[in-house]
Amino acid sequence: MSDRNLPRDDDYWDALLRQIDKQLRELGAWASGGDLREKILRLVRLQASVRKTGPAILRRHGLGARAAAERLRLYFVQYPQTPIDGAELAVVAGISEYARRVRQLRVEHGYLIITGARLHNEELTLRPNQYYLLDVQPDGDAARRWHVANRIRRSKGGSRERVLRYLRENVGRAVTTEELAYVARGAKEYARRVRELRTEEGFPIATRHTGRPDLKVGQYILLSSDRRSQEHDRRIPESEQKKIYARDQNACRICNWTIQQWREDDARILELHHLLPHARGGRNAADNIVVLCSRCHDDVHRGKHTEILARLRQAVAEDV
Repeated sequence: MSDRNLPRDDDYWDALLRQIDKQLRELGAWASGGDLREKILRLVRLQASVRKTGPAILRRHGLGARAAAERLRLYFVQYPQTPIDGAELAVVAGISEYARRVRQLRVEHGYLIITGARLHNEELTLRPNQYYLLDVQPDGDAARRWHVANRIRRSKGGSRERVLRYLRENVGRAVTTEELAYVARGAKEYARRVRELRTEEGFPIATRHTGRPDLKVGQYILLSSDRRSQEHDRRIPESEQKKIYARDQNACRICNWTIQQWREDDARILELHHLLPHARGGRNAADNIVVLCSRCHDDVHRGKHTEILARLRQAVAEDV
């Protein structure tokens, strides 16, 4: 019986349970003897019956839908930001090819669903066959990004080059670990390449803990394709960066600018500044670094804001 023909009352549920009970009893009677293939065929019929219970239970909880992808969507939306096992999704979908439907939700409908197989993030730990919905609201730009990701994945060049190309084509837009892993052709590859782009080449790739608290777990954003960090700034440990951005509340310590004030005609970003220059022995540590917006940072390097910087040195020393 197909999903679309299921009765809407309890009769179907009761009949399904009786059918499963009968099939279990028949299988038990054959356990000690009988033909092997007949046992396997009985198991096939039993599994088919059990598979129908998932959609039936969803229907009884108000999540009934004809299509497997829609059942998965309703289930994800009911349990956002919750690790969900693949086996769980197979029950909800009522089909073994649930992963294809999850991809459909990502690529065609824009739902930000990440998996443990493609996640390398110290804040969130997922097993390889676990899924995690970042936001109940779909991302309207996702279909375009996946089209771009598919084109870049097939292009020539190394994984780091492909990741950078993808980030540059989405500069200023958040992308997910799923997209980066797809472009890099591997989960371990994307994590390593993003780290290299930040620490070796100085590209301002931010996360929720490094200047973009509006981002979710598993999201990255290339803030600018042109501006790069100085060599010494690239060596600031990520643990220190998180500490500094948190202490300064993701705002410029001179003008109090935050990402919420971003405009196309004022597209500045947040950066880290050494109070005692690194060239003069300044440490890559929280007691010597503050958050500045790129406009104030440029002004500082032009010799401006000297009095404010003097006060900042004292204030930071007291904070740490």
